[in-house]
Amino acid sequence: MITLSFHGAAKTVTGSKYLLTVNGKQILVDCGMFQGRKELRQKNWNPPPFNPADLSAIIITHAHIDHIGYLPKLGREGFDGPVYATPPTIEIARMSLADAARLQEEDAEYRTRKGLTHHKVALPLFTEDDAEAVSGQFVSATYDNWVQVSPEIKFRYHIVGHILGAAAVEVRLLDNNREVSIFFSGDVGRYGNPLTRNPKPPVETDYLVCESTYGGRIHKPEDPYYEFANIINDIIEKKSVLLVPAFAVGRTQQITYLINDLITHDRIPPIEIHIDSPMAIRSTEIYVKYPEYHAVDICKLGGKKCILNGKHVHLHRKKKSSKLLNRLKGPAIIMSASGMMTGGRILHHLINRLPKPENTLLIAGFMAEGTLGRKLVEGEKLVYIHKQPVDVKAKIVKINGLSGHADFQELLHWLEPLKKKPKKVFITHGEESQTKAMAGHLEKERGWDCHIPELHETVEL
Repeated sequence: MITLSFHGAAKTVTGSKYLLTVNGKQILVDCGMFQGRKELRQKNWNPPPFNPADLSAIIITHAHIDHIGYLPKLGREGFDGPVYATPPTIEIARMSLADAARLQEEDAEYRTRKGLTHHKVALPLFTEDDAEAVSGQFVSATYDNWVQVSPEIKFRYHIVGHILGAAAVEVRLLDNNREVSIFFSGDVGRYGNPLTRNPKPPVETDYLVCESTYGGRIHKPEDPYYEFANIINDIIEKKSVLLVPAFAVGRTQQITYLINDLITHDRIPPIEIHIDSPMAIRSTEIYVKYPEYHAVDICKLGGKKCILNGKHVHLHRKKKSSKLLNRLKGPAIIMSASGMMTGGRILHHLINRLPKPENTLLIAGFMAEGTLGRKLVEGEKLVYIHKQPVDVKAKIVKINGLSGHADFQELLHWLEPLKKKPKKVFITHGEESQTKAMAGHLEKERGWDCHIPELHETVEL
């Protein structure tokens, strides 16, 4: 018997975890942390809904925390098997997990010191030791090559865009003499985005697990180069500061490349770019290490200079250097993590810059429900950061041209080559309104049988 259980990314965009069971053998596809609303974040503290020690392996699609962030906790709970990922994903994941663990420990210490906990001592979800331990379990797997996990289970990766090293996963399962295929989309990237390669078409499959982050939305037909040029020229004219919350992995590199390209082609005057994220700086070193994974040559600008070490770019690794940015006068750009404004140095810049109307906050891409980023997109004029009220007087600008997720039309285009109708399509990784919309599109356009799973639901394949 073959079963599939949805222990995350069910009617939400975070916490991706899919458990496959074949005659007692178990693997997990993705191992993400829940993010966003408090009720979602609290699920990270629940005991795993399966025995981690029973897992034969974990297969990771890409290195965003909502797909890898639960790994250290699962390792501490008894999982000691291989964690498969593409080579760039492994390097990014090791870095991201160490950073997440450090933030967990710092936050726990801060809450204890400030009395912001109901417990005598606040505890981190996992520690740096936990992150280091599970980082030793990564095993490299490359695109298009089959990996035999056990006699019953094999898989291979397919290029899907989104971020460096991201992949869709094709799994083949052997139940006695019956073979069943299932294809996990992971997060599907957009076509023609700076740096990322276009998604490759999926392969024929018996079952499909499809993301739906933008399942009911269409990205505006905007040219990110044109949009950025207008925004930055306005910043230069007003001699103000543009604050850009950006994921350390992917978004920071895309935006920096784009701005350098605009400067090189005289579409904007030179402007100082301040990267205030040690993790973004380390991520770029990984980006430079894997040129074959990019759609363009990231070192083509300025001879030997690459996207984050050009003459207009200033790198801020230390906290002291970061704090000095509070005094920065425009025109200038500050990019800092995290992208959805759920933690990291960006929060301190927001406290300093949001109350000042001369500043501009640029929001690029999807903001999950319950995040500070979503509240700002929705126009809230008073937000709370580190439990202190912050007036929102800065100009808020949103662009979608750099979103890392395909919209529903792009998803339909991606799925178009599939001529054989899957037996069932499971719509995941989207807020409920988006999963319903995506299911409706596939049922109407393709006549496919779609199902929107509940959290912890198990289905038989």
